[in-house]
Amino acid sequence: MTVCFALLLPALMACSRINISREQWLSMPPPEKILYVRTLLGHEQAQAAKGGNDRVFADSPADYVRRIDAAYARGDRRSVDTIFEDLGVRR
Repeated sequence: MTVCFALLLPALMACSRINISREQWLSMPPPEKILYVRTLLGHEQAQAAKGGNDRVFADSPADYVRRIDAAYARGDRRSVDTIFEDLGVRR
């Protein structure tokens, strides 16, 4: 089932932007979290290529996963996407 999900997630992401909730994130295994963060990074890279991005996301996907997990451990209730956006460094 994990392999099926891992293959379907990028296809779903390509069709529409999915906002992952705190509960969904906490129930995901680490490889799926990394895959999701990679899709967020890809979105940011596409925006930067078009000249419409004021943040830099230079860390590894695993580092962003750790930082999102840490935010949730501190009690953050925002969506993954919102936390991720705050992790970028302003240019």
